[in-house]
Amino acid sequence: MSFYEDLAAALDAEGIESRVNDDTLFVPISSGVEIQFDVTNELLPAANIYIAAAPESCAGEMIPDADEEEFEAVLVSAVFSVDAAVDAVLDHMATDAIVDLVDELVTDPDGRFGDLQFTAIEGEPITVRSLAAENSELDIVIDIVDGEPTATVTLTAFDPDLEALLDDQLNGVDGPVDDEVIEELIGCFLDEGLILPEQTMGLGTYTDFSRLLTVMPFIAEHVAEWEEDLTNTADDYDALFGDIGDDGDMVEDDLEAFDLDGNDGDGSLPR
Repeated sequence: MSFYEDLAAALDAEGIESRVNDDTLFVPISSGVEIQFDVTNELLPAANIYIAAAPESCAGEMIPDADEEEFEAVLVSAVFSVDAAVDAVLDHMATDAIVDLVDELVTDPDGRFGDLQFTAIEGEPITVRSLAAENSELDIVIDIVDGEPTATVTLTAFDPDLEALLDDQLNGVDGPVDDEVIEELIGCFLDEGLILPEQTMGLGTYTDFSRLLTVMPFIAEHVAEWEEDLTNTADDYDALFGDIGDDGDMVEDDLEAFDLDGNDGDGSLPR
């Protein structure tokens, strides 16, 4: 069997369609993108992999004899076995699914996510985040797990007093305050028992991104309710942290114990 025949059979075993036209094997990975394999050595074997815009379809089928040259193809890699070619297809399909999901979350084209407004956060794994309710963040962490794109959703609720405490501490500070200073202040607040640690709630792990997008409107509708449940622990402050004031607020003496040079009242700061 030829490389193309072996590859087509291996892809078919994965439930992935492919077609051969002239000397190129085409694998559609989404409605607008396809992978093209161009064999450069049949015996080795070796094949170049290109990513290209897929030809338009008619009634769900590829237009016969479409002029492939009018679609720009970009060389991305080369493979030297059928197994490597299948892995490359799976990787590109996973990447395309992740890109589509991030775009859907960030743009919310159908307005399904209510007040949630997601932005992409730099780093690995890919994360999209939205402020939620009054004092929470909704994170969707997207990664490839065992070769399958996977999204994990988490709601994190912060103590409702945290913003007020930070505002009081930073009042009058000129210029920007970097993240390290903010983290040190929060560490001080936690160490002194002035705020509760952040509370987290898992909202599922999804390999079916269509299912995730289906449940997102429900999540958007209920984040305020969940935040209230997560942060409704004021009666437990004394049990958890001891006496922190008659009304549970930060007192002036506590505030004066902090500064912005990296030290608190006893000369140390939690990291």
